[in-house]
Amino acid sequence: MVLTREIREEIESAVGHAVNKCIKHDSFIKTIVSNVTEAVVKTMEKKLSQLEVAVADLQNNYTELKSDYENKMETMETKIRQLESQKNKTEENMDRMDQESRRTNLRIFSFKENQQENTREEVIKLLNSKMALNLTTRDIELCYRVGKRIDNKNRGIFLKLKSYETKEGIYSKKKLLKGTGVAIREDLTSVRVEVLNTCIEKFGLKNVWTGNGKIYLNTDNRVTIIKTKKDCIDLLKGRRITGNKL
Repeated sequence: MVLTREIREEIESAVGHAVNKCIKHDSFIKTIVSNVTEAVVKTMEKKLSQLEVAVADLQNNYTELKSDYENKMETMETKIRQLESQKNKTEENMDRMDQESRRTNLRIFSFKENQQENTREEVIKLLNSKMALNLTTRDIELCYRVGKRIDNKNRGIFLKLKSYETKEGIYSKKKLLKGTGVAIREDLTSVRVEVLNTCIEKFGLKNVWTGNGKIYLNTDNRVTIIKTKKDCIDLLKGRRITGNKL
């Protein structure tokens, strides 16, 4: 059965009248508001609960990642410290062995240079006359000028003795060269030369000397063995150096 237009309009009018009649009642409106509010709240609570779970998961992941990162960094820093310690020990051992290989060597500075000189003979003559020694060419393994020749400048001399005793015999009497302008020093490694120069710069030449490859520094009548430039700076700042006191 097909509803006629008149019947449809009559039904719509009746339904509209009934709805309008219901809307006029406060209880109906309150019921709708309450139901809609409850539905919205439930939806929001569900969404918020889902967000809280997601945030908690992210927080847990962040905490785990942070802990893992910190553990890895701590492990890496430990390894770096170990490698640095090994590197320092290796460098110290290499420097010590290098210095040990120089134990019979000396360096002579400000000794007048002549173009046709026999350096070995001139050095022997100087040391014997000033130190009352009896050196001969047999006591010397190597003796030569170091570096490029420069006009009006005396190059240093490298002197290698055949025995440690002969070297010490010369070095122990180096003060007898006072007044000649000639200076004798031990043949130090490049590392120790830097340390020596730093000590001389900070404390003055009269307070610094070397013996058997070691660098000694006198501060306030307290003699200390200086191993590194840091040792020198620490002393300058008034800090004590553990294990270096004589």
